[in-house]
Amino acid sequence: MAGLTPAAQRAPLLAAGFTTAFGAHAVAGTLGTTTTGAAASLLTLGALLAIYDGAEVVLKPIFGTLADRIGARTVLVAGLLIFAVASAAYTMVDNNAMLWAGRFGQGVGAAAFSPAASALVARLTPSGGHGRAFGTYGFYKSIGYTLGPLLGGLIVSLGGMRTLFGVMAVLAVAVATWATICVPTVSPLPRRRQTLVDTVRRFSESSFV
Repeated sequence: MAGLTPAAQRAPLLAAGFTTAFGAHAVAGTLGTTTTGAAASLLTLGALLAIYDGAEVVLKPIFGTLADRIGARTVLVAGLLIFAVASAAYTMVDNNAMLWAGRFGQGVGAAAFSPAASALVARLTPSGGHGRAFGTYGFYKSIGYTLGPLLGGLIVSLGGMRTLFGVMAVLAVAVATWATICVPTVSPLPRRRQTLVDTVRRFSESSFV
C-alpha cells in the first residue's frame, strides 16, 4: 500500500462497484431461460430477481452504519467474501433452495461492500476531486449493469448457471484480495454525540432556514 497513488488505492473500489452491478444483472438476464421448477412461474421468477435487490435495500443502511463504526475497509472485504461464498455454494449444490439462498447471500454481500466502497471512494479522494471520483465509480457500475446480461448470457450458454455463479465467486475473491493489498485502512471518522438539546438548538439557528 505504501507509495500507491490515490487512484491506485481506489482501483479495487471501482472493481467492487462493477461486481455488485454485474452480480445483479448477469443472473437477472438469464434466470428466466435457464431455470425450471422454482422459476417456472413469473411471480416466482420476479421474487428470485427481487431477493438480491431486496437484501440490499434492507441491509445497506445497517452495513453503512457498521462501516462507520469499525471501518469501511473491513466491511468491504467481508462483504466481498460473503458474496463469494454465496456464489460458490450454488456451484456445489445445484437445487432450487440453494438458488434462493445463493441469490439472497449475494444480495447480503453486495449490501455490505457497496456502501463501504462508496465511503472509501470519498475518504481516499483528495479535496476537489470528489465529483470526478464518484463519476468514475458510477461509470464502472454502469459497465457492470450493461455487460451483466451480455456476459451472463454468454457464460450461461457455454457452461450453465453454475458456471456463472462460479465466475462471480472468483471475481469477488479477486476483488477482495486486490482490496486487501491496495486499499489502506482508514480510521472511522470521529462521531459527535448530539443530544436532544443540541437538536432543538439547531432548529432555532438562523442558518437552519
